[in-house]
Amino acid sequence: MEQPILRVRGLAKRLGDVQACLDVSFDLYPAEILAVVGESGSGKTTLLKLVAGMLAPDSGEVLYTDAEGRVHDIPRIPESLRRRLLRTELGFVWQDPADGLRMKISAGGNIAERLLAGGLRSFARARQAAADWLARVELPAGRLDAPPEEYSGGMRARLQLAKNLATRPRAVFLDEPTAGLDVSVQARILDLVRGLSAEFGLAAILVTHDLMAARLLSQRIIVMKDGRAVESGLTDQVLDDPSAPYTQLLVSSVLGEA
Repeated sequence: MEQPILRVRGLAKRLGDVQACLDVSFDLYPAEILAVVGESGSGKTTLLKLVAGMLAPDSGEVLYTDAEGRVHDIPRIPESLRRRLLRTELGFVWQDPADGLRMKISAGGNIAERLLAGGLRSFARARQAAADWLARVELPAGRLDAPPEEYSGGMRARLQLAKNLATRPRAVFLDEPTAGLDVSVQARILDLVRGLSAEFGLAAILVTHDLMAARLLSQRIIVMKDGRAVESGLTDQVLDDPSAPYTQLLVSSVLGEA
């Protein structure tokens, strides 16, 4: 039986007076997309940052099995190792692409920087790979030397995807990757994520408030409320026949309007 790439057990985190995450557990398998949904303030992004090691949990563990078969508890490994994993085997796509890009260096430089940090030694090869990745995410080759500050919101979102996927990571964490974008741009980015995941066997955790995006992309889903996972299971099953009262309300209020 296939083993999970990520095992999350009993994660909990209090932020001030708010219990932002409480006793959340799940597994993530290779080539699987897991959606985490819920209203604003439900704890989705806190959970994602805990899994990525960007926040230290009050309790629980995040066990990542790397490409060599070694197991790391992400929140407790040295910062240097965590940063190296996030530059190579893992990726993090921020809701605001400006948080994940260096806005004043070129688009090509953003991608090449990750490739060089991941071990590529030739700048010429890194530049060519950057150009190839721009093409993969449907950005014009002529914009390779333009900085992201000159890109539109949708172009920045695609560039951030290209940057994260250039090292062929084993898993990527996506925090509302289509927030604030036009519907047509959202659809194209979701198609890109789905296609690249299938092509590379990429595992992903998608945080979103958009149940239609969750249905389109994910095989399994976790529904969050007040920091707790109130329901989880196969995406179609949860959305078509929710059992938790909160999930029923969420689905009827969102999908009932579609």
